[in-house]
Amino acid sequence: MNKANANDVVLHVLSLVLESILVYLVSLLFHEAFIVLSCFLIYCTLRPTLGEQRLVVDVLSALLVPIVLAVVRFTAFPTFSWTAAVLILVAGSLASLVVKYRSRLTKKGEKSITKAAHQHMLATLAHEIRTPLTIMQTTENVLMEQIPGPLNARQRKFMESIFINTHRLITFSENMLTLLKMEQDWQPDLSKPIDLRLLIRQVSDTMQPMLLVKKQQIKCFFPSLLSRPKADEAWIRQVLINLIHNASKHTDEQGSILITVTQDDRQVVVTVTDTGHGLLGSERETLFKEFYQENQDKREYQDGFGLGLSIVRAIIERHHGKVYITSTKEMGTMVSFNLPAEASR
Repeated sequence: MNKANANDVVLHVLSLVLESILVYLVSLLFHEAFIVLSCFLIYCTLRPTLGEQRLVVDVLSALLVPIVLAVVRFTAFPTFSWTAAVLILVAGSLASLVVKYRSRLTKKGEKSITKAAHQHMLATLAHEIRTPLTIMQTTENVLMEQIPGPLNARQRKFMESIFINTHRLITFSENMLTLLKMEQDWQPDLSKPIDLRLLIRQVSDTMQPMLLVKKQQIKCFFPSLLSRPKADEAWIRQVLINLIHNASKHTDEQGSILITVTQDDRQVVVTVTDTGHGLLGSERETLFKEFYQENQDKREYQDGFGLGLSIVRAIIERHHGKVYITSTKEMGTMVSFNLPAEASR
């Protein structure tokens, strides 16, 4: 408790004592126990509802003030039990205290229910969107491979546009599900080592159709001996997908993306480098905020939802690693993340 709060509590207690003394003095004007009890009851039921909410002070005063008033005043009335007066006044004081905090408790309950319902709605929506989009993407792959028949140049360009935007929506739905899981105190499974070499190649193959649309190339380089860090394979896969998607988004047609893996005795470092436009240095930390996008030009701004890097950092931090960004304007960007290394290779 800081000094200002302490002073505030002292003033509140002092005013409470003065009020109680004033009420006691007023009660001396009356000589009938019923009238005195009525005055005390009105005071004890109204007082807790006034002023700011201070839970500890309010509870203590709701118990002590009625007890002190009843004991001090009703011992003068031999025909009326001071114990009965204490019970009546404490009951009235506590009832008013419940009224004072009822709105606070109700709002808190409504807020949690609303948040849970909101998360359930988003999760359902993301699942329902992802299923038909996956079917659409598979169909688009078949059409782009011209299995049903040849496409002219204009038809192929239309199909490429449909494919890119379908992939965007699939990525968005997966990222939304990722965010919802993270809000539920999710922790990765770090009990098993993963094969980073195999995982990176699998993700690269998965992203190839999207890269081919923009005529982009992706290359991977690994050390001859590579440790197998303990990590959650599904979540590291999501990290790689987001980084490659982000690199492709900021790289023009016929650009290239390079994935390199390095390691030392303590860590394995994965770096995704693109030959894109680079990122604004002054806004580098802002890139990790959810739904943030650099508005470098209108076309780039429209491609993506600004969730990729924020999710990447959240996942890597829960793996006890960090994410680093190095970027040069009009030359490209390097995004690296590290994972603690293990002895197994």
